[in-house]
Amino acid sequence: MRAAIYGFAAHRAAFVIHFNCGFPRHFLEFRTSGMAMNTLEIPLFPLNTVLFPGMPLHLHIFEPRYKEMVQKCLDEKTEFGILLLHETQLCQVGCTARITQILRQFENGSMDILTEGRRRFRVLDVLNRESYLEAVVEYFDDENEDIPSDLLKKVLNAYQKMIRLQTRGVGAIRGIFDPVHFSFIIASTIDMVLKDRQSLLELTSTTERIRKLDTALLVTMRKLDKQEKLKRVAEMNGHGKHEPEESESKDGE
Repeated sequence: MRAAIYGFAAHRAAFVIHFNCGFPRHFLEFRTSGMAMNTLEIPLFPLNTVLFPGMPLHLHIFEPRYKEMVQKCLDEKTEFGILLLHETQLCQVGCTARITQILRQFENGSMDILTEGRRRFRVLDVLNRESYLEAVVEYFDDENEDIPSDLLKKVLNAYQKMIRLQTRGVGAIRGIFDPVHFSFIIASTIDMVLKDRQSLLELTSTTERIRKLDTALLVTMRKLDKQEKLKRVAEMNGHGKHEPEESESKDGE
C-alpha cells in the first residue's frame, strides 16, 4: 500500500491521499456475527487514515477498482466505507463517506473528489463479489449521556488555546457545538498516532472520548508552548532582549 497525505487544515481535517493498494486476503480477519436490523451492504475503501463523521476528506482516485467503486456510488448516490488499514491490520470499525464534489476529472478516468464522513459502522461480514471489497455492516452512534459541563468547558478552552497557538492568534471557535460533533472535530485535528485516533472513533461514550481528548490536548499544549518559547528565544538571539550592536569605536577613537 502506498499513501501520502499532502494537506492538513487547522480547523477541519482535510487530506489529499494518493492510494495504491494490493494487500493479501489474509489481512482480512473478521469475525462474522449475527445480522442486526440496521445492517447494510456497502463498498469498502481501506486507507491509512481515520475518518470521523462530519469531517471532510479529499481523495485522488486512480486505481481501476476504486474508479469503478466511486462511479457506482455517484450513479446510485450511495456512500462507501473507509476503514483504517494500518500496517497489516484492517480495522473492523470505520466511517462511511459521501461524495460531496468532483473536484477534477482526468482523461484516464482518475479523479479528485471531496467527501464527508457520515456514519460509523462495524463490519459484520466481508463480501468478495466485486473487484473492490464490500461488507455487511451495522451502524452505531454514541450512547445518550449527560456530559459534565466543567469537562466540556475545560476541553473547549484548551482547544481554543491550541488553535490560537497554531494560527498565531488568527483562529477561533465560534458558535455552540454539539458535544459529539465537537469531539470528532478535535479528534480529527489534534496530532496523534493512528491507533489512538482509531480508538476514539470506536468509542460510544462521548464523555470518555472527551476525557481522552482532554489528556491529548494537554500533551499537545505542552509541545506547542515549548515550541513557542523556543521560537521567542531564537527571535531574541537567546538573550531575552535584543542586544544593540557594539560600535567599532568609542568616544571618537
